[in-house]
Amino acid sequence: MAAEIALSAAITRVLAAWRELVARGEMSEQTLSRFGQLLHRFAAFAAVRGARMLTEVDTVVAAQFIDAHGRTRHGRVAPASLSTRHLRRSVLRMCFATARRLALTNADPTRDIELPPRVCGATRPLEEAEAIEPRRAAQFAVRPTRHAAAAALALAGAFSGEIGHIGVHDLDLPAARVWVHGSAKTQPRWCSLDAYGARVLAARAHHLRTTAQPEHRLRLAVSARGGTDEQVQARACVALRDLLKRIGLGADPAVRPASITAYAGWATYVRTGRIEAAALHLGMTSLDSTAALIGHQWLAETTPATAPNGDAPHAR
Repeated sequence: MAAEIALSAAITRVLAAWRELVARGEMSEQTLSRFGQLLHRFAAFAAVRGARMLTEVDTVVAAQFIDAHGRTRHGRVAPASLSTRHLRRSVLRMCFATARRLALTNADPTRDIELPPRVCGATRPLEEAEAIEPRRAAQFAVRPTRHAAAAALALAGAFSGEIGHIGVHDLDLPAARVWVHGSAKTQPRWCSLDAYGARVLAARAHHLRTTAQPEHRLRLAVSARGGTDEQVQARACVALRDLLKRIGLGADPAVRPASITAYAGWATYVRTGRIEAAALHLGMTSLDSTAALIGHQWLAETTPATAPNGDAPHAR
């Protein structure tokens, strides 16, 4: 364990590590900027409460920050929305996970902080900070793995029932997209690939092409052996569940392989403001089903104090 370090210095080290994720295409510049602003606000918030050193940050300080009131777009002080509270907790949790990997601490003051679920359904989408972790967990050292390919395809918007049928021939790397064949519940469609997805799937395709099998049999995320649709889907689910366990979400009953895909739809909704765009992205024909999957509520929250942009908490 490193010597005791100031909270602000620890956050600088954490953000430097996240900058490496940006360089590898595992985090966007916009996300780094937003998360960085939130962490700097947390450091200022904690300092006011006497927690200037990393070791002085406890569950009480973290919970106060997560629950702190913020300002509405009209400048009024109001309770933070549930989505903002979830964002603050997930970013703090990711911060301390990174700090542990950097040997700056062995603590996680957010571990015992419980929040109401964002959705009422059986499956919830990953939160933005959580969606970054499968990329890190799927990193490959010697060869591009099926786990990395499964993560890339799910984050692109493919469901587990579709992932196992996507092959090398479905990649359109010049256009940074992949053809998703659809299923009994979803429509065929092109899904765009971000820098991470394009890099991982290009490496996986190159690796698979070194085998002696015909290219049309080369599946990106599962083995080429035969099986029923249910068996192929189960293999994809195993890979995704392995990743969720690696990032510490295996015990959350609301987190399932579909949670990764749901995050992709949620990100599209946030970017466009249109539930129709999220439905098209995921190949879903029902707007109600899409909204339920991505955790979108048709009725606006009564206290939209701070949308998921990390607005500064108001010191009470």
